[in-house]
Amino acid sequence: MSASTEKMTTRWESSKVLKVGGLLLVFAGLVGLGWARSAPWRSAATQADSPAPEHQLRGIHFSPPRAAPALVAVDDSAKPFSLARQPHPLAMVFFGYVGCTDVCPTNLKKFEKIQQILGPEADQVQFVFVTIDPASEPPAKMKEYLSYYKGEIIGVTSETPDGLDEAYESWKIVRNRVELEKPVNGLTYKYDHTGQIFLVQNGDKIPVSYPYGTSTETMAEDLQALLADPALGTRLPEIGEVKDVSIPAGSYRRAAQMKPTLPAYIRVKVGEGIRWTNNDYMYHFVGDISLAPGASATQVFDKAGDLYLGCTALPDEVIRISVQEDGGDAI
Repeated sequence: MSASTEKMTTRWESSKVLKVGGLLLVFAGLVGLGWARSAPWRSAATQADSPAPEHQLRGIHFSPPRAAPALVAVDDSAKPFSLARQPHPLAMVFFGYVGCTDVCPTNLKKFEKIQQILGPEADQVQFVFVTIDPASEPPAKMKEYLSYYKGEIIGVTSETPDGLDEAYESWKIVRNRVELEKPVNGLTYKYDHTGQIFLVQNGDKIPVSYPYGTSTETMAEDLQALLADPALGTRLPEIGEVKDVSIPAGSYRRAAQMKPTLPAYIRVKVGEGIRWTNNDYMYHFVGDISLAPGASATQVFDKAGDLYLGCTALPDEVIRISVQEDGGDAI
């Protein structure tokens, strides 16, 4: 921490000799002006006390952060998907298509490398690939394509050709179809499309987006800085941390179903269980478990894999249960 100093000029006169007292006053003045604090000889302990500079996110800034548009569709397991309902504090969202030969493979490879850089912290970031060609890219095709990349990348598509049109418009996605004179990889067309990656925080705001060509290291550093920020928001619980899930009172009401509080994604280990409790005033089902008002039931998982449980408190959604091996490794 340095202070500003005034320019000082000393006039030497050959007929006068500076007194020791004057020297002491000059030195005291310099210390008072902050020279000692800004000088290179200050102690390491003093330097350590100085606050670290705040990390500035790179990319294209939205100030204030842009509201994240809705993204409601189906994932690559053909299950309902809503970006706003995902529990990860951060998400990286990219729009493209499986048949792309340049921009999309490059960005998806960056998703893969970013997860490698983040290590265990990658669990706190959801990587989302949204197709711009839902008519030709159903869930199974997206899942097969994304299986060639390491880490977890969620594919998002639509059950109808125009099911994502509203999302393209609200996210301001360019997708111009161009017919080819000769087929490429079996396709007779290509898309000129938006290549940027959107950084979404807490499912509802976009502080920055990254133009195509932004380095993997730049995006990873931004994510690391956000993940280290105590003000980030609610982090995704550790594997096996969630043991009890309660269906709150009033869940039968439409207002509660429009903004449900039940978790959308729970991770457990093989051999662990979840205790479901119905605190509502009517019967509810979680998968094939029937819960009377006030009743509880424990579900134990003995096999690794992903389960999607319907719940009558979530009429248009499912709860994804990721059952992982005892070592905690992602499946």
